[in-house]
Parts: sequence; structure tokens; C-alpha cells
Amino acid sequence: MPFLILAYDHPDKDPEREAVRDAHRAYLASFGARILASGALLAEDGRTIIGGASLLDTSSYDEAARFEAEDPYARAGLRKSVTILPWRLRWWVGAFAVEGHKAFD
Repeated sequence: MPFLILAYDHPDKDPEREAVRDAHRAYLASFGARILASGALLAEDGRTIIGGASLLDTSSYDEAARFEAEDPYARAGLRKSVTILPWRLRWWVGAFAVEGHKAFD
């Protein structure tokens, strides 16, 4: 079962974020297809980055927590708070499955 990782950043950390952005992207890329989805969380203005969300294909909470803790954004002190939750895929491209889907069925 994948884990949803919601990471909210401290405000006014744009310079710190920019300094490690390439390292962050390389870190995500190193997980390959295990990153089911990832992207920025935006403020209501639709432009200001307030954090990020990732879906990591793992059955281990500890691995999901390690994934977040070792992210260059986390190591740079950007994170204000992080929530890690198990996530079940029920709707996939317009289709519902009671038992849940697997992203690559």
C-alpha cells in the first residue's frame, strides 16, 4: 500500500529551496517508478510553494519516513511539518474498484 507524504514548509524559504532544488529532483528521480506521483503544494494564489506531496510505493511506514527525512528539502530545514499516511487507490482514471487498484495493473 503506498504512503502519501504531505510536507509543509516554513514560510519565506525560497532561497533555501532554490539552492537544493536540483538535488531534490535528483533524489526523487533515484526512486524511479516507486514515486507514483509528486509535486508542489501551492498557496491559494496558485504560485507560492508551501510544501510538497508525494506518493511513495512502499508497504513500510519507516521507509516512507526515511524517504522524507533524507530528501534534500528536509535536510535543508525547509519542512515545518510532515504527515505520512497509508493511501489506498480506489479511483483510477475514472474507474472505481472496491478492493482498490494498483497503479500499474
